[in-house]
Amino acid sequence: MSQGSTRRFLIIAVLFVIVATLSAFADPVEMRFAGVGGQNQNGEYTYPYFLTIENGPQFPAICDDFYHESNVGDTWQANLTQLSSGDLSKTRFGILVQYQEAGYLLMQMRDDDQPEWGNINFAVWKIFNPSVDMGSTHPGTLGPQYWYNLAQTADLSKVDFSTVMIATPLDAQGASGDQEFLFLTPEPGTLILIGSGVITLLSACRRFV
Repeated sequence: MSQGSTRRFLIIAVLFVIVATLSAFADPVEMRFAGVGGQNQNGEYTYPYFLTIENGPQFPAICDDFYHESNVGDTWQANLTQLSSGDLSKTRFGILVQYQEAGYLLMQMRDDDQPEWGNINFAVWKIFNPSVDMGSTHPGTLGPQYWYNLAQTADLSKVDFSTVMIATPLDAQGASGDQEFLFLTPEPGTLILIGSGVITLLSACRRFV
């Protein structure tokens, strides 16, 4: 690896650790809607939405709030809530089981199953906003109703929600404003490994500089 590539890798790794730390402890933080992933269903962009925290690197998130609106480039102050904390006082909807169902569906997102991403996102919207029309099942997919039913019947007591974070605008109950998002953070063990790797790489760079 060239020196320039090594430095870029180190910057990304350090920012990743910083973002993960902010996600766990900082409150409130500045969120930015950095972009969309191009998935579109029923005329709506769906997962992944790309956000940043405190101008850090972009990360994917899912929107749980169908009736508010965020646009690419928007910035806002947000409270971060770890779902496993059980304290939903700063969230928009405040109902634990709904966030658990949405978090469970977010965990089902797989890179090798992108045709289901829109279905899953519409199921999440339906969980929080029952009036949402999920649309018909696209050929070759399981459809949004499948994922909605799966969330309703899953044994949520056996799911570890410690990696699920909720980013809620400060004006959580306002009629207008930006949307609420859920995203995943690395497990604590993963953070330790990343942090150790960054320290090792920094030490290696010092030897070569």
